Amino acid sequence: MLETYKAKIYGDKIEWETDAPKVLRNDKAIEVFVTILEEDLELENLRPFGLSKGDFVVPDDFDAPLPEEVLASFER
Repeated sequence: MLETYKAKIYGDKIEWETDAPKVLRNDKAIEVFVTILEEDLELENLRPFGLSKGDFVVPDDFDAPLPEEVLASFER
């Protein structure tokens, strides 16, 4: 089973921001995967929303089912 717990790592120490997992309390080694989230994103390098505004129009039937002849071409 996978569960997510929030913590911060300082050097080789972990500081839990939520309750520590119960499985850690029995002094047995467990396998974990650590994902590092970078919080210092350079906002000036991000593309702003709406860059293509007015360049194209999404048709009203965009979500409509495709015609049978188009669907058939995917089944070859």
